[in-house]
Amino acid sequence: MAASKLTFNFLLLNFLASLRIPEISLCDRSRQPKRHVAMFIFGDSIFDAGNNNYINLSVSDRANYWPYGETFFHFPTGRFTDGRLIVDFIATKIGQPFVPPYLQPGINFTNGVNFASAGAGVFPDTDPGVITLGMQLSNFKNVAISTEEQIGDKEAKKLLSQAVYATSVGANDYSYFVDNYPNATQLERDEFVNNMVGNVTDFVKELYNFGARKFAILNVGPRGCQPAVRQSEELRGDGCEEVSLQMIKKHNSATSKAIKELESKLSGFKYSILDFYTILLDMIKHPKDYGFKESSYSCCGYGMYNAAHWGIEQYTLCKNPSEYLFFDGWHPTEHGYRILADLFWNDKSSIAAPYNLRQLFDLESTPIILSEEYEVPHYE
Repeated sequence: MAASKLTFNFLLLNFLASLRIPEISLCDRSRQPKRHVAMFIFGDSIFDAGNNNYINLSVSDRANYWPYGETFFHFPTGRFTDGRLIVDFIATKIGQPFVPPYLQPGINFTNGVNFASAGAGVFPDTDPGVITLGMQLSNFKNVAISTEEQIGDKEAKKLLSQAVYATSVGANDYSYFVDNYPNATQLERDEFVNNMVGNVTDFVKELYNFGARKFAILNVGPRGCQPAVRQSEELRGDGCEEVSLQMIKKHNSATSKAIKELESKLSGFKYSILDFYTILLDMIKHPKDYGFKESSYSCCGYGMYNAAHWGIEQYTLCKNPSEYLFFDGWHPTEHGYRILADLFWNDKSSIAAPYNLRQLFDLESTPIILSEEYEVPHYE
């Protein structure tokens, strides 16, 4: 292909990715919450709907190139999958448009905002080039203030207290730690986990202090069993990288206990822990139970498990992504995200507890008085 044509295609894809995504709502009105509920979204690439399109990053921190977005949008949107994310499916379930990225020009805040940034972690050093968790919190503060100016104090407080605050963060921190400290002692690993849990808890408390009352917290997934890790470690059969798995299991257990403790201390605090770790690991181990033909290899990539490059360099692309659990070496396909969203929305067991997402969105909260003095914490 001529160089000029390659350049044209690249520019075209980036132009399409910058366009506002159509406000598509395929809702089942019988399933919608009883009242309007906004959704504010924080975290990493599991939730990022395109914020990284608007900042100067290396290509590996973006998903604004083909074949990302091929299944549903038919062009790359900045989502690290072939189509929609968990939060997109949840927006549809509550009868609202997809929650727009914070950095997308001209957005309306009344349905919520997506602050997530692919690569983000609890600690800034994890990936300092992206929108860190502390920066996301600062951006939320700006939105809250702007909302109060636009719709008035009373309505803003009502919107913020009724909203659901969804968070997915931590996986990148554990990747950073395991990759950079391969000889860490058990004491150092445990100390890192404790610091992670403490900072996640502080983040939730800061949101609470600014009006949040309902939290949906996606726990950290089974990093050590995902195709990208298994390929980099050259693991055969059912083998998984165990160090990060053990750290993440401790993190998830301790986070659940810490969040439960907050419920007993903070008036009106409600939450759902979404057990991403357990359900994704079960999908990896038993793909046929969920309708997948493949969970070891990703749909798009290169190498032993087709888990590298992801469209940046030489790669192969599967014909039917819905047959695969993973689209690239780290991220599920749209079909995988659809199943996860359905389970988190309807589940009656421990996959989403103590409330499933449908119940959490239906809960009514009492508007509170926002703190006049509010400082965004610095995570370190």
